Amino acid sequence: METLSFPFIVSVVSAITSGTFAAIVLNRWRIKHRAYNLAWGIGLLFYCLGTLSQVILALTWSPFFFRVWYWTGALAVAPWLGQGTVYLLVRRGSVAKYINMAVLLISIMTFLWMFITPLDGSHWYPGADMTQIYGDVMGPSRGSVRSFSPLMNVWGTIALVGGAIWSAWLFRRKEIMRNRVIGNWLIAAGGLLPAFGGALIRLGNPAFKYTGEMLGAILIFAGFYLATRYEPEESPAPQPELSKPLETTS
Repeated sequence: METLSFPFIVSVVSAITSGTFAAIVLNRWRIKHRAYNLAWGIGLLFYCLGTLSQVILALTWSPFFFRVWYWTGALAVAPWLGQGTVYLLVRRGSVAKYINMAVLLISIMTFLWMFITPLDGSHWYPGADMTQIYGDVMGPSRGSVRSFSPLMNVWGTIALVGGAIWSAWLFRRKEIMRNRVIGNWLIAAGGLLPAFGGALIRLGNPAFKYTGEMLGAILIFAGFYLATRYEPEESPAPQPELSKPLETTS
């Protein structure tokens, strides 16, 4: 079957993996009510919906799933994952809340805009690589919802990757919480992989993008897990009490 290609199989694995990770992170938010877990969980959920839509679009044309695929991948995943890092790093004042409100409003606006954007499904074919045909399906980017894609992705990548690198450097310099050093490096690598995969598509092999998506989801989740795992500071081992000298009586 033509659609059972390497990119298709990797997309299936990515959808299952990111969906599982989203459920785990959102469950942690349900238990502990940490804002960064909610933002990361939403980002991973969008990651899952995007890769799942990718799988469906390889099999059949669906305007609904095309819109979900584009909106999640091009507009929603990066800023929401980045927002999780913002919440983790910016603890004082209401800066993180204001940024979260801006991300939420733009997400809602672009979601509604995406669903009134006319599509030309005649460019679709079984097994089509959406990254190669989406421009023909959606039309020119100028004055359309596509114009928000660079803004959302650049901001999300800076927040996610830049914040992770900054955190890793701080903890490494202070020589504390080694789990956060490793975790933040994994988050940074996971955030960059999908972007590098997209750039490598220009080499003529779309498999780079899909592999980057799958490995990116795995590394980001592993990094989240390590960066937020409580690791108590090592305390010095108790010293044995010195025996008191025997009292002598005169």
